[in-house]
Amino acid sequence: MAHLELPPHVDLPADLPVSEPSGSVFANRSFVLLWVAQVLSQLASNMVLAGLMATVVLATRSNTANAVLILTFLVPAVAFSAIAGVLVERSDARLIMLASNLLRAGGIVLFLLVGSNVGLIFLINLLVATVTAFFVPAELTAIPRLVDRRQLMAANSTFVLTINATFAIGFGFLGPLLLTTLGVDAVFIVVAVMFGLAALAIVPLPSVPPEKHAEIGVKETRQAFTVVFDQLKEGIAFVRSHRPIAWSLAYLGIAASLIAVMGAIGPGFATDILLLRPQDFFFVMGPAGMGAVLGILFLNAYGANLPRRLLIDCGLVAMGLTLIALALVKPITVFLSPALQPIENNLPAALSPLLSLIALVVVIAITAGVEYAFVAIPAQTALQEDLPVEVRGRIFGILNTLLSVASFLPVLVAPAAADLVNLLVKGAGIPVVMAILGLVTLVLGILSWRHNRAGGLHRTNLAGPEPP
Repeated sequence: MAHLELPPHVDLPADLPVSEPSGSVFANRSFVLLWVAQVLSQLASNMVLAGLMATVVLATRSNTANAVLILTFLVPAVAFSAIAGVLVERSDARLIMLASNLLRAGGIVLFLLVGSNVGLIFLINLLVATVTAFFVPAELTAIPRLVDRRQLMAANSTFVLTINATFAIGFGFLGPLLLTTLGVDAVFIVVAVMFGLAALAIVPLPSVPPEKHAEIGVKETRQAFTVVFDQLKEGIAFVRSHRPIAWSLAYLGIAASLIAVMGAIGPGFATDILLLRPQDFFFVMGPAGMGAVLGILFLNAYGANLPRRLLIDCGLVAMGLTLIALALVKPITVFLSPALQPIENNLPAALSPLLSLIALVVVIAITAGVEYAFVAIPAQTALQEDLPVEVRGRIFGILNTLLSVASFLPVLVAPAAADLVNLLVKGAGIPVVMAILGLVTLVLGILSWRHNRAGGLHRTNLAGPEPP
């Protein structure tokens, strides 16, 4: 879900300045201000997700309602990408970013007024997410205009790392921490202030003038939507004709869908399995985010010389086993508790919590985060390397949209299935769904392992001919 602010496709301007770089990209004051605005807005977006999830689950006790909430974050990024691209092309990107942050700050304040009215929460969040759909392409357009061409790679890498880090920190730690200590209203107040500060960071930036000066009319908007559908068809055709890219996209889709589903059923896991409050789902998502950061750091340090398909297959197989372990964690601890009780009674008071169910879940969740990084990061790297330079920006934007659309179905189906199982056997929905997800992931990992080993891809990053 690091991907709640999904970047729609925007063609970056070709007339980038070419001058000698002056040290680190952080020596560029305009980049620092833009990056600060990104950090604040990304943290705010992920923190408010934690607050809204807890509110919706407390009000409805429904995993399905939580899934619908997540879709209100995701759908606008896809549905409004076309008109957002048209507006950014014809407007000052700095003004769009400034207005977007101010509007989002105002939208968050509205959550303080509606309480636990789930319908109004969905509506307000749709509006806030729609504004975000306009902020992201404006930000993407501003980067190459504010950063030297030779530092563009460093700038983009910084922004990608920030997206992952702010998800782990905002959704997995800060949001739940504020929830449990100060309550949901405190989350909304802090988030509104953060969006306001992000707007202040945008104010000193230089103007990012429009690339086109024609007015936006019905014709232009209709053409934009037509272009989006044409690009989606182009992206599907491109993937079908480039097998290595199709594999990388499939791996990314699996990883993104699993994370999205875990976010949707996380509060239910906290209540049904850990017997905690819905807002305490950070015992799962927080350690998972920490594990993802640890996995990224490990790959940055040691992953360059390791075959990517081997890393991905290890991550998939391990992730399947981890999901099964999460599904079985409660019955196993209940079964073993008579044997562990004497040990726990003889331990010092400071150490006895280490044998608790929560401690076991935290360890498993950290492992899951590392496994996610082992799948997503090599797949993303392979995708970037395999895409031809002349179409990389255009096709990569299209593929991001395809990934977003593909994640909609599992986000809805998994929580709905958990609710249906709960009607038959109370409390069994989350374990059953997680066990099924684990088995499916494990089978896919084993099949992928056999395919890649047969193709020699566990020994090299160079893709040979696909086996029949």
